[in-house]
Amino acid sequence: MSGKRLLLDTNVALYLLRGDRSAADAIHGQDVLISFITRMELLAKPGMTKTEIKQVEAFVGEWPLVEMNRFIMDQAILIRRRHRLKLPDAIIAATAMYLGLPLLTADRVFERLSDEMALLLYEP
Repeated sequence: MSGKRLLLDTNVALYLLRGDRSAADAIHGQDVLISFITRMELLAKPGMTKTEIKQVEAFVGEWPLVEMNRFIMDQAILIRRRHRLKLPDAIIAATAMYLGLPLLTADRVFERLSDEMALLLYEP
């Protein structure tokens, strides 16, 4: 996986934040993008310290952040209806579709969309 672009799912971001070496290897040499929803999920954990918040903000700041737009919004609605994914997952999938990029995820729920989008399954 070198020299390619990909969208990073929140669960892989959590592995990276915990220092998982194989997750770091999985993104090495990649142009990584993240969804605004990943930033929200990472920062919404109750009880985070100021230090943890700063660490997450620095982590998120390493890559371009993809904001919500009408295509992502409408596609996420369709994904949620068709595949019954949780709304944050539907937004992340729609973002990958909008960008035309594979999604790097450890969440097998996205396999429901394998006919509609490119997936890179991370296995810790």
